[in-house]
Amino acid sequence: MTREIPPAPFSDEVLVAYLDNRLSENQRAQFDARLAADDLLAGRLEQMARSNLPFHDAFGSMLQDAPVGRLQAALDAIPDAPVARSRGFSRRALLAASVSFMAVGLLAGRYSALLSGESSKDNWRDRVADYMSLYTAQTLADVNDSAEQQQIQLARVHKTMGIGLSPAALEVQGAELKNARILHYDDYDIAQITYLDARYGPMALCITRSEHRNNTAQESEIRQKMNVVYWREAGYNFMLIGHSPAAVMAALAAALRANLT
Repeated sequence: MTREIPPAPFSDEVLVAYLDNRLSENQRAQFDARLAADDLLAGRLEQMARSNLPFHDAFGSMLQDAPVGRLQAALDAIPDAPVARSRGFSRRALLAASVSFMAVGLLAGRYSALLSGESSKDNWRDRVADYMSLYTAQTLADVNDSAEQQQIQLARVHKTMGIGLSPAALEVQGAELKNARILHYDDYDIAQITYLDARYGPMALCITRSEHRNNTAQESEIRQKMNVVYWREAGYNFMLIGHSPAAVMAALAAALRANLT
C-alpha cells in the first residue's frame, strides 16, 4: 500500500523529515509536487532550513551516519527548477542549503567547544541553556508538583545520580519547586530540578557527577540571555540557571549550596 503524507498545511515534523531526507520516495514526490505550487510552503521550508534551533541535540545521533557525500551527489543531479521565481530561489538551491546547514551545523556542534577552549565537561551548561531557553511559565504551569510526586522523582534522582535531595533542601525563595527529572547528554546524566519563579519565570538547578573531588567557588556567566551560577561540591557539578538578575541568582545559589551541603 502506498502511504501518503498528511494533507496541507504540513506540520513542522513533515518539513524536518523532508529536509533530513526521511520521507519515502513516494512521499517526497507528493511533497515536491505541492512545494512547486505553494509559495507559502516554500517560504516555511526555507525558514526551517535556516533555523538556529538546537537540532544538534535532537538529531545528533545521526551525525556519523549522515550521508552528506551522497546527498551532495544527488543534489548535483537535480536540474534547477524554480519553486517561486518571485522569491528568487530554486528548489535545488534550497535543498543544497539544507545539506550545508546539516553538515556545518552538526560539525560545529561537535567542535565548537574545542575551538572555544571549553571542555565537554563544561559544555553541558550550554546544552542545558539551549533547552531552558525554550521554557516558559506555561511549560511548567500544568506540571504535577504534588509532594508525593516530587518524592518519587527525587528518589529516582538519588538512585541514578547517588545524591540525596529533599524538597526542604531545595527550597528557593520566591520560587515554587515543580519537578525533578533525569536528562542525558553525551555519556553522563544530568539531574534537572525545575522551579517557577513568581516574577522571573522558569528556573532550574542542574547537577552532574564530576571526576574531580575538589570543591570550587561560585562563578557566574550568561548563556542564552539567562544568568547562570555554577560550582562544584563533593564530586558533583551544580548549575543554577534562570532569568532573575545576576545578583539575585548568586544569592539563591549560595542559599541552595548551604542547604545541600
